[in-house]
Amino acid sequence: MADVEKILNLVAEGALTPEEADEILNALNASRGQEQAEATPPPAAQRIPDQPRHLRIQVTERGRPVVNLRVPMNIAGWASAYLPGLSDENADRIRSAINSGVRGPIIDIGDGDDRVLITSE
Repeated sequence: MADVEKILNLVAEGALTPEEADEILNALNASRGQEQAEATPPPAAQRIPDQPRHLRIQVTERGRPVVNLRVPMNIAGWASAYLPGLSDENADRIRSAINSGVRGPIIDIGDGDDRVLITSE
């Protein structure tokens, strides 16, 4: 998992796009011979058209957008384990939505002008 953390850090720093990170992680999994059919959605070419392809994370503080991040579903499950302040219950909720192919809001937490919205699209 150290490789995954390094790649996610590169995405956070802007050195890699989420799509580039997705390709690298797919190559790493293939080279290790790991089969994670249940945890990893099929490649985009084989994906059912109605299934969501990205996880959108939006954070608003005092009514002002602070984060608007779109992450490919292939790495969204792994990334949910590295989000600071995310409860185990919410992380499980995200992984469950990813595995089931649900489209739409997954988590919507708001307090006045502060809000966290995680949506599959």
